[in-house]
Amino acid sequence: MLISLLFAANAVLAPMTTPDSPETAVQRQVEAYNAHDLDSFAKCYSDDIAFLGLDGKAEASPGIVALRKDYADLFKRYPKVKVQILKRIVQGRFVIDQERTEGAGPSPMTATAIYEVIQGKIVRVRFLADQ
Repeated sequence: MLISLLFAANAVLAPMTTPDSPETAVQRQVEAYNAHDLDSFAKCYSDDIAFLGLDGKAEASPGIVALRKDYADLFKRYPKVKVQILKRIVQGRFVIDQERTEGAGPSPMTATAIYEVIQGKIVRVRFLADQ
């Protein structure tokens, strides 16, 4: 009986990783980023994607067209760029990743990304990075 209760409690507490879950959407974009697969990467985002600073101000041009252009340029300029997820927190529609990016400069960078996911698409991303 106790074992059944533990399994039931674990099932309730475990994050949902359905095909449209926030965690699944974010993980798909990480994998597409690392593969430099621009089409698969862009499919993870809503058409009106917004990249914001923690203060809520836009850090990049909004929308999927700007995302495709910016990341096409990034993948071309840095053909070895990769990201590694160091830590992940899933809270409802938010996924918070501490990320380590390598291959985009002389030394790795660590940043925290807060992804907001609605209906399986990333709609907003906020970044916290050391400058």
